[in-house]
Amino acid sequence: MLQETTGYIICRTARKIHQFMTKALADYDITPEQWVVLQIVSKEKNLSQQDLSARLEKDKNSTKALVDRLIKKELLTRQKDDNDKRFYKLQATAAGVQLTKKLAELDYDFMQEAESGLTAEELASFTRILTRLEEKITAKL
Repeated sequence: MLQETTGYIICRTARKIHQFMTKALADYDITPEQWVVLQIVSKEKNLSQQDLSARLEKDKNSTKALVDRLIKKELLTRQKDDNDKRFYKLQATAAGVQLTKKLAELDYDFMQEAESGLTAEELASFTRILTRLEEKITAKL
């Protein structure tokens, strides 16, 4: 039965995580996708928009739209690369860094609660299995 397949269960769980995060992040006027971008840019100084697009596994136009929204919210800045004018370097603003810290706590607390009741060994095994599944599927793309 479809509802019992691994793929269906993974998609259903991911959708519920996304729904929870959408609701939790709404108070901060940020979407889960924007949260991911903000996290990545906050951790990696002077990341190019092209590299961000590759990391997100999104096309350049979708990435640009996400970045534009975060710039409009004054959470990111985009500047021409001094070495190569074709590229833009992204940086989190002070407000972006502050929001990243606050949301990281919210994200951590949610995952701690979601993972409660699972042993460290179960979590490690689960992570290894998901990673292997992702690698196998990626190899088929």
